[in-house]
Amino acid sequence: MKKIFITLFAVALCVFAYAGEGRKVFCQIVGQGNGFTPKVKISIDYGQEMKFGSDNRLVDESGQVIKFNSMIDALNYMGSKGWDFEQAYAITMGNVNVYHYLLSKELSEGEEINAGLKTKQDLKQDE
Repeated sequence: MKKIFITLFAVALCVFAYAGEGRKVFCQIVGQGNGFTPKVKISIDYGQEMKFGSDNRLVDESGQVIKFNSMIDALNYMGSKGWDFEQAYAITMGNVNVYHYLLSKELSEGEEINAGLKTKQDLKQDE
């Protein structure tokens, strides 16, 4: 009887501990330079609907596209928004490197995946 009680208690503890956690979500940031400057423009994919011609570059509060000094600058920016680095790879297209960074984040109850992030496409939808 004591073993059954301990087992049920352990299972209940695990269920309550899991229920208190947020859900883990992922996003991908894609950075591309223009070859003439070291700055990169970042677009973000967190699973949102993308239509032909969607502009998913990150923008600041005034709606201007954010140009990062490097991919590490972009990674630090995303880190300040609560995102954690998972994996990175680069693809060279012509003479341009396109950097892909996979990030993850634990969302708390009711938190939106795009909290604190705004894209050009978001601005168009808000108008």
